[in-house]
Amino acid sequence: MNKLIFILLFLASCSNPKFDLPKMKEGSQFPRLTSTQNGGLLMSWFEKIDSVNWSLNWSEFQNKKWSISKTISSRRAYFVNWADFPSIYHIGGDSIAAHWLERSGAGTYDYDIKVVTSYNRGESWSPPQTPHNDGKLGEHGFLSFFNDMNNDLGMIWLDGRNMSSSHSDMGYGAMNLYQTSSNEKSGMILEKKLDGRVCECCPTSAVRTQNSLIFAYRDRDESEIRDINILRCTMDKCDEPYPVYKDNWKIAGCPVNGPMLASDGNNVAIAWYTAPNGQPMVNLAFSNDEGFSFESPIRLDMSKPIGRVDLTWISPYEVMASWIESSEQTTNIVASIISRDGSINIPYTISEIQPGRVSGYPQMEKVNNQIMFAWTELENESLIKSKWLPISAFR
Repeated sequence: MNKLIFILLFLASCSNPKFDLPKMKEGSQFPRLTSTQNGGLLMSWFEKIDSVNWSLNWSEFQNKKWSISKTISSRRAYFVNWADFPSIYHIGGDSIAAHWLERSGAGTYDYDIKVVTSYNRGESWSPPQTPHNDGKLGEHGFLSFFNDMNNDLGMIWLDGRNMSSSHSDMGYGAMNLYQTSSNEKSGMILEKKLDGRVCECCPTSAVRTQNSLIFAYRDRDESEIRDINILRCTMDKCDEPYPVYKDNWKIAGCPVNGPMLASDGNNVAIAWYTAPNGQPMVNLAFSNDEGFSFESPIRLDMSKPIGRVDLTWISPYEVMASWIESSEQTTNIVASIISRDGSINIPYTISEIQPGRVSGYPQMEKVNNQIMFAWTELENESLIKSKWLPISAFR
């Protein structure tokens, strides 16, 4: 009997390992989580140095522990924004990339993207590079990293070179979607415009499958329909963009609510927020053909979603989606498991959060049978909060 109890306790400890939480200081905010190719995690975040200066820090999770945080850059003219915040990305091996936004002029929306790379797992970083070479003052942001078809570092971003410097101006030009790649030998290659008219301030998303790159972003047509577009590229060409679903959400301004793609091999899924006819909802759709088409959407929310979705595969047949949802008295981060057959588990409340923008875009990534969640809260100062939950808690 004692031997049986020991075995059961051993199996329980293996199935629910005690994972470390990152050590955060007051003044930390806007975490970005990403998985590494060896089953760990990277996280970047802003940390306040003093009343005017910030640093961009990072840490790696391996073997159930977070490393001591290190600085990527500091005391720069950062553009600090709750929705468009820095990221870190594992290219492969010991190669890592990171990005931030840096002010380029006196205008409120004058800022550039800065990208750095490390080929020794963060021991040192390259000088910052700018993926856009237009040289114009204006908005450049909402960057997403990916591995391109040559396995180099790929980037897409929203580019405001054709917009005026002020959103208060009537009749300002269109926001564009651009793409480029970079490698250690050649640096940044020539940028390429993918779409000439997109929504101005919604996050983008990108994934790679065996035969294609899949990009997702919020479109903007001449009648102010702002649905989520899919753009699929192969080694040879990019197809015409198409709406993942015709929500027909007509809205005069940007909702600051972007889509999230996730891939597992050639399995692809997308989650997004929409609100046609004043009805807010969070939807999810699967693709069985590497993004060439998507199935009909599955509605996930509980009737009062705010959005800010995240998405990850937890098995070849299931994904987990997270979003922010309001109730009668609270605002909460919630998450649910969705199967490819369309079944949805009851959403699980991760944490109650403060209403408004302070929480940013809550983050979520899978390690083994655990999910790491991270978000920002405001006490005396901003502070990143995080927790691990076993996937079994959501079933």
